[in-house]
Amino acid sequence: MYLTLDKKIQSFLEDALTQVDEEYNPTKMIGIVADAKTGAILAMSQRPSFDPNTREGIEENWHNIAMEEQYEPGSTMKVFTLAAAVEEGVFNPNETFRSGQYRAQGGVIRDHNGTGWGEITFLEAVQRSSNVGFAYLLEKIGTETFRKYLDKFRFGVPTGIELPNEASGTIQYKWPLDKVSTAFGQATSVTAIQLVQAMTAITNDGKMMKPYIIDRIVDASGKTIRKNGPQQVGQPVSAATAKKVLDILETVVTSEKGTGQRFNIEGYQVAGKTGTAQIYKSGEGYLSGWDNYRFSFLGTAPKDDPRLIVYVMIQQPDLNEQEFEQGSVPVSKVFNQVMKNSLQYLNIKPENQAQEKERTTAVPDVTGETVSRAESLIRESLLEPVVIGDGNTVKAVYPEAGERLLEKEKVIVVADGKLVMPDLTNWSKRDCVKLMQAAGLKFSMEGEGYVVRQSVKPGTPVDPSAEIKLKFQDPENVFVPGDEGGNEDPGGP
Repeated sequence: MYLTLDKKIQSFLEDALTQVDEEYNPTKMIGIVADAKTGAILAMSQRPSFDPNTREGIEENWHNIAMEEQYEPGSTMKVFTLAAAVEEGVFNPNETFRSGQYRAQGGVIRDHNGTGWGEITFLEAVQRSSNVGFAYLLEKIGTETFRKYLDKFRFGVPTGIELPNEASGTIQYKWPLDKVSTAFGQATSVTAIQLVQAMTAITNDGKMMKPYIIDRIVDASGKTIRKNGPQQVGQPVSAATAKKVLDILETVVTSEKGTGQRFNIEGYQVAGKTGTAQIYKSGEGYLSGWDNYRFSFLGTAPKDDPRLIVYVMIQQPDLNEQEFEQGSVPVSKVFNQVMKNSLQYLNIKPENQAQEKERTTAVPDVTGETVSRAESLIRESLLEPVVIGDGNTVKAVYPEAGERLLEKEKVIVVADGKLVMPDLTNWSKRDCVKLMQAAGLKFSMEGEGYVVRQSVKPGTPVDPSAEIKLKFQDPENVFVPGDEGGNEDPGGP
């Protein structure tokens, strides 16, 4: 069975989730990377998780929460309310309304800051993530018409991805307050994979693509017995609407009023929507307190020709009361790192940098070459050779020849002769794992960050059966929080 997962992009996602998990200790995290044109899942991960080899952590969570768990998504749902309004011709970006609160039958809807921003435009309502603005948009769309769009975007039914126990989500649309709340991401529940599927309609000229994770299945003789590929499952909006929605969502990131300023990636046009959702607990209602929220971002890049969709959800990160207004910080640390690294890995050049060198390069085939010749060829490929073995002939390289790496990444050159320990100072854990796999070594890793100490001195022979101890340390954290630019709180009932 061959999956659509890209091991490099999966690695980017795992590294980013691990970093944020250790720093913020959230109760749950979800990360999904999908091909914006086809719906193929390139990476998917979560925390808590477990090691399938050892089953370590299985008692914490063995469900695939990206598709088995449904929840109220918060303001990422506004992407699809906006799309419905644009498609129906009722979204006028320059029209104004009074923000702050909206009286619905059954309750009062409030903006996340409690008071609103006075008279603002509907474009600003998207940028500031105004719940009141989207309540007024629902009036313009019509509640029955909007209900049809929920069906068109296939909320409330499983996507059909080839994984078991997929939840369907629940469209809560009986009472007037539920209808208004659904328009800004409360009341109705969805799954993470449904949000990604719906987003493909925005990134793919209105054509919505079914997410899939199995590329093909072959039998023992190598014959393909099942082949998957892109499958369109609807067209909820037109190509013109999809383009206009992307243009509007870009301003969520670029505007000084936008809630998505932290998701601005230098050199790339990002379009997307932040989300901050209250958490509903059966028998208790919505939880209160600054640390009882789901923070998320649903985004795509490059905006003019979307290649990737990245969705990140982080539930109840460890924030103090002052940090609550920066709840999107841990989400951005995952999204920005994964999106930027993945775009560069896919050779998608930054805007206005057409002359920039290629950002990825293939590992050359140097097996059988002399060590000096191999080092020269690898450096010519803009990669960094690391030789283990004191002989003169190359036995193997890791990663294998042909695999594409980011420029200046390390390639392990396994020479004949005795294994010789390289200097691992400032190596990342990922590079150390490369060395382990290439040479069959055993490492004991302590700490996080980069290598600051190794138990075997550089240049000395290595006993493959011995355990080598590595000490890691985080680099100095120079991140300085800036202006959040707003953070939506659902308000609602």
